[in-house]
Amino acid sequence: MDWTHLWTDSLQWVSLHPVVAYLSIGLISLSESLALVGLLVPGTVMMVGIGALAGSGALLIRLTLLAAMAGAIAGDGISFWLGRHYHREIGRIWPFSRYPQMLDKGEAFFNRHGGKSVFFGRFVGPVRPVIPIVAGMLDMPAGHFLIVNILSAIGWAFAYLMPGVVLGTSMALVGAVSTRLAVLLFLFLGLLWLAWQLARRGARLLMSLGTDESRPLLVLGIALVVAAGLFLGVLQDLLSGDPLVLADQSVYHFLQALRNPWGDALLVAVTELGDATSNIAVIGTVVGLLVLRRQYRSLLYWLAAVGGGVGLVQLFKWLLHRPRPINIYQGISSWGFPSGHTTMTVVVYGFLALLLIRGLSSRWRSWPFVFALTLSLLVAFSRIYLGAHWLSDVLGGMALGWAWVCILGLFYLRRQPVFDGRALVPAALLALVLAGSWHIGSRHNADLTRYRVQAPVQSLSAADWWHQGYQHLPGWRTSLLGDREQPLTLQVAVLPEEIVATLQPRGWRTVQGETARRYLNLVTSHPDIAELPVLPQFAAGEKSVLTMIRPAFGEGRMVLRLWPSSWQLDNGRRIFVGVIETETVRPFAELLTLPLGKKDFSEALRTLSIDLSRFKMGIRERSTLPPVLLLKNRQNNLSQGQ
Repeated sequence: MDWTHLWTDSLQWVSLHPVVAYLSIGLISLSESLALVGLLVPGTVMMVGIGALAGSGALLIRLTLLAAMAGAIAGDGISFWLGRHYHREIGRIWPFSRYPQMLDKGEAFFNRHGGKSVFFGRFVGPVRPVIPIVAGMLDMPAGHFLIVNILSAIGWAFAYLMPGVVLGTSMALVGAVSTRLAVLLFLFLGLLWLAWQLARRGARLLMSLGTDESRPLLVLGIALVVAAGLFLGVLQDLLSGDPLVLADQSVYHFLQALRNPWGDALLVAVTELGDATSNIAVIGTVVGLLVLRRQYRSLLYWLAAVGGGVGLVQLFKWLLHRPRPINIYQGISSWGFPSGHTTMTVVVYGFLALLLIRGLSSRWRSWPFVFALTLSLLVAFSRIYLGAHWLSDVLGGMALGWAWVCILGLFYLRRQPVFDGRALVPAALLALVLAGSWHIGSRHNADLTRYRVQAPVQSLSAADWWHQGYQHLPGWRTSLLGDREQPLTLQVAVLPEEIVATLQPRGWRTVQGETARRYLNLVTSHPDIAELPVLPQFAAGEKSVLTMIRPAFGEGRMVLRLWPSSWQLDNGRRIFVGVIETETVRPFAELLTLPLGKKDFSEALRTLSIDLSRFKMGIRERSTLPPVLLLKNRQNNLSQGQ
């Protein structure tokens, strides 16, 4: 399903039918607050989603809040009336007759907190839908209930809608910069949510470790069967070329389409946390502490986990010889299956969690596993995004790592007592933070180059480009889905430094980075456009190599952006593509004021052509596109066939 288009279509529909949308919001919040129905309505998720719609500009935030408040007040009011009307008789009506403990819990909560329970109960999931009924049953004064009901509805609406508003506004701001970045951010947050949900749902099983000698064996045995089955399934698909291998290509090309400089910088840092340097620091720290504490049995298992993990990765790479999507390593590491980064992240932090399991209270016992699962998922995602591995490589690495951890854990936890490893927590975290920070600081630029998308550069002659070849270059800056965002109205065979030297005396200035203070101006009312930042934009996943601005003759400012293209002249001179547009201030979703471009590019293009008159220029008409301005040095006319 095309989720991006689905979200866009939803925004358009809501914008076209605002009355229906506000009524629906009121009904949803009423249902969420109504007795018993609220247990079936996923109110939290729906309210956050509605807030995101408002934050994206499809709805007015103040009317969305009012609709949610009105529905919440009405829902609790109806429930209160039911309790007031039926009193104790309501306990004989289904489903209270079938589940009397629901009313008992609500009554106990009300007796404990009195009238305040109507306010606090709206935020407590298990008793939320029954508290108003209980208040009516116990003859709470109607006026008192109404006041608390209104106050709690106001607090509830803000508490549940505003996170969605912030999310929607943030996504809209990111989307104004790059659709690729917005989708990548959504995927990244979704991955964190998935890791949290998996870890939270498994927390009860994990907390059972250590309370009964038989339970660790049962839990780890089940996990071993699942992990080993997944690994063998991936391996079978890999050898037989089944659909998973075909999915590798689809996932790879999808994520490569999301590549952008900001995403690259973030996920290169994530992948560096799974590099050998970061892992060795954590491994060495744990070894040192185990030696100091004379925990030689735990040390033996720790070394077996790490050494066995490395050995298994190397063995399967050597046996299968599966190529990576891109060639970035030498020797046995040039093979892709399984992902060494993913496997070793699981082994190091997964087995470390087992070392800690008996030393932590039941409340904290699951958190090392939450951390191990989250970090391993992020590292796995970074490997696919950066093109270092296929999807099947990281799935195989994840399964292999957890299977190996479970095998060792079955033997390690059978013997009592097991090492109380609470001291390992701060030491291992400190080692990861220090070593990871140093490694990222020293290797980040080099790794950005290593993982950079290497698009093939095509050549054409200067004369061909000047007369006809310009049509081969991209004419639009497009979104992830191919939607046209901006026409590229400039093609420049001139160094950006020469353009800067020419335009600066004419009132233009370069933009090399914006301060946090200027970004904060986006949330102020009625700012001058000179106070607003120039939002970065990307073309084909590339950041602009030059951004310049100058005041427009009317309102707003003119913005010039240049990006490198995948074309060069036969003399080696790179051709840059760009756009010149006029930006004006536009309010957005009641929270933001964005500098957005006007759709008329002709006036800005004429102004730029006057300011760049020292260069040889040519205006070329295009059938379905605005005209494009070609630019080159005058002294090269002869060599370029002029």
